[in-house]
Amino acid sequence: MRWQAGIGLAILVAIALAVWAPSVIVERQMATALRAHVDPDGWVRVRARATAWGLVQQRIERVHIEAAAIRLGDLVADRLTANLSGVQFVRSPGGWAPARVRSGEAVAEIGRAQLERFLRERGVEQPEVLVEPSGVTVNAAMPAGAVRVPVRLRGQFQASGRDLRFRVASLEVSGAELPQPLADTLIGLAQPVISLRRLPIPLVVDRVSTEGGRVIVWARVEEGAP
Repeated sequence: MRWQAGIGLAILVAIALAVWAPSVIVERQMATALRAHVDPDGWVRVRARATAWGLVQQRIERVHIEAAAIRLGDLVADRLTANLSGVQFVRSPGGWAPARVRSGEAVAEIGRAQLERFLRERGVEQPEVLVEPSGVTVNAAMPAGAVRVPVRLRGQFQASGRDLRFRVASLEVSGAELPQPLADTLIGLAQPVISLRRLPIPLVVDRVSTEGGRVIVWARVEEGAP
């Protein structure tokens, strides 16, 4: 009876390793690839459903990703959540990353604190950002020699392929509204680049909304997206 129990235990261990080990390997490798895009105070969690045969073929059935303080170009997203299916991955020293994905979606959230941080890093003083369903409003001061000029900016983020662009609705300097062409030119010089193309996940922006004091980016992958 002991030998039968031993065989049974060996079979259970083999099954556990075949089911559990491949998923753990994938999770660690993909988390490593994503950490290169996360700020020091951020984190990454990856959950995967993989098989030993899938690893041989460099394929994963499903991947769930959660990350905090992850960089999307010039801005930092407070949170990113992604669900991917049918993932073909590539191996590299910096961790395994998706190369092609059959289907999937992701949501990124950017709060006012990250928007204000972006502005301060570019010399804008005392920025105050208000995120409402109608758009984004920025009140700040811009240095002009020995004085500080009050600036008020209104606009909205819009989808542009794998990037986001900020469309200016109005720009006031010292209480005077600038003509739209001039406002577009000035903002274009400091346009924040919010890009999903820099992530090791093949995503395109689907839509953008401003709600609950956050800019929310909805993204998707199309079948066979590179």
